[in-house]
Amino acid sequence: MKIAICDDDKRIRELIGESVREVSESVEIETFSDAGGILAPEYDADIVFLDIQMPGVDGMNAARLLRADGRNTVIVFVTAFEDQVFRAFDVGALNFIVKPFGRERLREVIKSAIRQAEKLNLIEKKLAEAEEKKQAPRAITVRAGGTNTRVILSDIAYAEIFDRRIILHMNDRDNIEYYGRISELEKIAGRDFFRVHRAYLVNLEYVRSYDSRQVRAADADIPVARGKYQDFVKAYLSYCTRREGL
Repeated sequence: MKIAICDDDKRIRELIGESVREVSESVEIETFSDAGGILAPEYDADIVFLDIQMPGVDGMNAARLLRADGRNTVIVFVTAFEDQVFRAFDVGALNFIVKPFGRERLREVIKSAIRQAEKLNLIEKKLAEAEEKKQAPRAITVRAGGTNTRVILSDIAYAEIFDRRIILHMNDRDNIEYYGRISELEKIAGRDFFRVHRAYLVNLEYVRSYDSRQVRAADADIPVARGKYQDFVKAYLSYCTRREGL
């Protein structure tokens, strides 16, 4: 975690830095005498202790520029005038400390800022992971014709089992055959597929029409097992709802 201390008073910078180290030894600390350093496009910090009154760009305007740039930095204002802190929350500041301040108060503010930064980092990490999963197509690797073949699940129109061999009817390439169990493929494929028959697993994306006897998918008529129709309709309507974002 990186913490920036931006104050034109060297003594304040040193005091905050010492208190940060008392709270946590695992953080990286950088100090600045004006806002130029923290506003540099390539610079980023998890937490910024920001003096409101500084020469050049003052702390309040620096905070506005950080927010305008889309940075979620945890901001703690440092000021000698308590009446200025009411503007702090306009820029999403976490907290403030008023000069002169005691060590105990400062340590509590530092602890609070670190907890908030950790929460934000965790949220950003989860969002990044979710986006990565969303962008990366789900796939399986099967042994077909003596070769390990990577198969994108969304490219499978439907699968059928015949004589212990699974035949993957692909949307954009030749069929792929391998020895396996369709029940295992069903578990891996997830809710975008439905087992309409003990021998057939259909990708709901490729369903074009259906009735109680058969499903039309990828120019093939696939039989629907007795007792499966109602569950299939529920699964297909649920899929359409997810796809349309309703």
